[in-house]
Amino acid sequence: MSARTESGGTESAAALPIADDSENAAQWMPFVVLLMAVALVLRVVMAFVVERHVQAAGRPFLIEGDANGYWELAENIATGEDYVIYGRQVLRVPGFPLLLAASISLFGNSVLAARLVLAVVGAGCCWLTYCLGRQVHTRRIGFWAAMYVAVCPLHVGNSVLILSETLFTFWMLVSLLSLLLLLRCGATARDDADTRANFGSVFCRALVTGALVGVTVLSRPGFLPWLMISCVGVLILLRRSLTQRLTVCAGLMLACLLVLLPWAARNATVTGHWVFTSLWSGPSLYDGLNARATGASNMQFFEDDNVMARMSEFEMNEYYTLKSIEFVRANPGRIVSLAFTKAAAFLNPVPNLARSGGWGACVTCVVFWAVLFCSAVAGLVARQWEPSDLLVLLGPLVLFLLVHMVFVGSVRYRLPVECPLSVLGAIGWHHLVLRRGDSREQSLC
Repeated sequence: MSARTESGGTESAAALPIADDSENAAQWMPFVVLLMAVALVLRVVMAFVVERHVQAAGRPFLIEGDANGYWELAENIATGEDYVIYGRQVLRVPGFPLLLAASISLFGNSVLAARLVLAVVGAGCCWLTYCLGRQVHTRRIGFWAAMYVAVCPLHVGNSVLILSETLFTFWMLVSLLSLLLLLRCGATARDDADTRANFGSVFCRALVTGALVGVTVLSRPGFLPWLMISCVGVLILLRRSLTQRLTVCAGLMLACLLVLLPWAARNATVTGHWVFTSLWSGPSLYDGLNARATGASNMQFFEDDNVMARMSEFEMNEYYTLKSIEFVRANPGRIVSLAFTKAAAFLNPVPNLARSGGWGACVTCVVFWAVLFCSAVAGLVARQWEPSDLLVLLGPLVLFLLVHMVFVGSVRYRLPVECPLSVLGAIGWHHLVLRRGDSREQSLC
């Protein structure tokens, strides 16, 4: 016995029932709208709570350092000054500072206003999670996945911090949706003539997907490897001739390059080098790969070395990259140990900031992460999966886990990839509910 998904795929009797999706679209929409309203209200309230807390503490940001830098760059953009901070011109990619600059231009130099803008973007992430779940399975699954993102305290709180994670999550989800639809292109073609006839639409979708990956990279440079992963996914999973698949890969890379090109050209003008991301990857890499590394971030070495006094920004980045490579070659055993330590930090249910909130905050974080993790494992074994679905749901988690086993690890870097993972968790949760005896739902199979 099998059921057919929205996307045209099939799944075995072990899979979840999906017959309610097209029939009850209108029925589900009021619940989805209500959930989005709840997500927005929670984030707006949190924006005021965080702002009140930092003002009482006598500082502008909850997590200073990165936030101060982003805000200063945004002010420079809003006032037409040079895109420079701490004397460095390619320290940060411009995606998040541009959003903050738009807030400053519209609402003045108000951190609270920026938090409210981020609250809207965070609610948009909930909507995109719903859309991803709907595309992978059903509106029911999308709803439960979005429910997790909407009410999880870590997601609510993180949404309104002056950090790039919220904007990155938004664009990452858009690019994942676009890639999923690209990989499904041609699945319903009736014959070779039909396949050739709609190749133009497939190539256009590839251009859109590549451009979205580029936009996402401008919010978080660590997403750049996803472009290569997308190309591999196209080569393996797209149901086209080899020539067409290679053409689609070329379209992906070309569109991403064109989006990054203005930033790289600007960097070539100010530094003499074509830099498509930033010149902070070297120190960030050395932060996780040096003799005093613990797996957590400690940039004190940068102040102690003071290499910017004798090097250009580009030379500084190369210097720390080479030092990191030298450390890896000399200490292979230590690298393995650090990798597991960083992985543990990345997968830790409780972020450092939550520990200051007492045992109640820690227990809440543990419960939410345990529910998501266990449900995702159950979802993984609950059905026969289309490889394209697994790619977009698990791929970002695997990518960022590996990246942060090299760089430093933190719960903060895991939160964006929890959104696609929550779709897998919703499928697992629904599967567990069915196995506990919901015979009415089972009859839909």
